[in-house]
Amino acid sequence: MNQTQGTHWFSLFQVHRLATALFVATTALCPERAFARDQPPTTEEKEACIDDVFRLCSSHIPDRTAITACLRAKQANLSKQCRYVISVRDSDKGKVDSK
Repeated sequence: MNQTQGTHWFSLFQVHRLATALFVATTALCPERAFARDQPPTTEEKEACIDDVFRLCSSHIPDRTAITACLRAKQANLSKQCRYVISVRDSDKGKVDSK
C-alpha cells in the first residue's frame, strides 16, 4: 500500500465516523421523529378511531400493532377523523406526547 492509498482509506474512515456520529446525534436529539409512528395512541386518537376499530378490525383486539396495521390497510373505509389520525401518524407530524 503506497502513501496515496493509505491517505484514501484514512479519509474514508473519517467520513464514515463523521456520518455515524451525525446519525447518532440526530437520532438522540429527535427521538420522537424516529418513533412517532410506533408510539401508543393518545386519548384523542383512540376516540377518533374506536368506532372504526370495532367495525373493521375487531378481530385484532387487543393487539395494538395488528389494529394499527388493519386500520392502515382499510384506510379507504375509515371515518374522516380516523383517516386523518392515521395519515398524520404515518407522516410523523403527529404529536408523540401521550398526556
